[in-house]
Amino acid sequence: MTKFYEYVVLRLAPDAIRGESINVGLAIFPQDESPVTRISASLAKVRQLDASWNSSRADRFRDAVQEIIVDQNRSIDERISLLAALGYCLPGEPGFFYASPSTLAEEIRLVEAQYITAKNEPNRRAPRSKLHQEIAQRFKSMKLLGKTADDLLDHLVVPHVAIPGTPDLKADFVYKNGVYRITQTLDYRVSSQGARQKIAEACTKVTAAQQGQKVWGDTTMKFALVCVPGEVADIADSHLDLLYASGFKIFHADKPKELASYHAEAFAH
Repeated sequence: MTKFYEYVVLRLAPDAIRGESINVGLAIFPQDESPVTRISASLAKVRQLDASWNSSRADRFRDAVQEIIVDQNRSIDERISLLAALGYCLPGEPGFFYASPSTLAEEIRLVEAQYITAKNEPNRRAPRSKLHQEIAQRFKSMKLLGKTADDLLDHLVVPHVAIPGTPDLKADFVYKNGVYRITQTLDYRVSSQGARQKIAEACTKVTAAQQGQKVWGDTTMKFALVCVPGEVADIADSHLDLLYASGFKIFHADKPKELASYHAEAFAH
């Protein structure tokens, strides 16, 4: 059974004046299970920033975090806010992923590879973008976020849906009310170099939506939510042209009127 997992990246900031910090682990909140604290940064890596870091301190750090995250008297959001207030993580939305028992270890490894392990260690897959997480949290706050493909039958928005027949291709969000509606996200809040590299992501998401349209029928609707800062707009234009040419309706998620228009169209009966 696939479950929903929220997480925050734990950080150590030994010198507040210098403003230096290092990511050391994760606080994971599994659906319907007890939260877990993982300290996965190597001692050698942390000692580059804090020479006094050792196994005993790591244990105390983990115990302090664990005491907070298992407090059932607070909501998960309140526990995360307390972690941030105490400097254990940055404030803001938590990350999330979906996993079954057979894929859980790999999903955690991917998150740790992105945020915890040494920069020269290769990542096998980029994590979902900040925009994807923001939209998922928005749907969750509206009580529209589903967990599995079965939730499409209840008219919920399901994230990260594998396209039938081509499981390596995924739709960021799928909603069904009469017809299927696919929403892909593209977040250009990155460096200029990172923005240029978004063309590969755009092509993959176009291909996934086209394949979804073949499976779910020509009436399948295709939407794109994008966030494009002005400094990379010229780079993004050609990528967005590709989406327009492929039949996407594009909305800028950082513009309230466009986001409202997206909701009106994507959830229309």
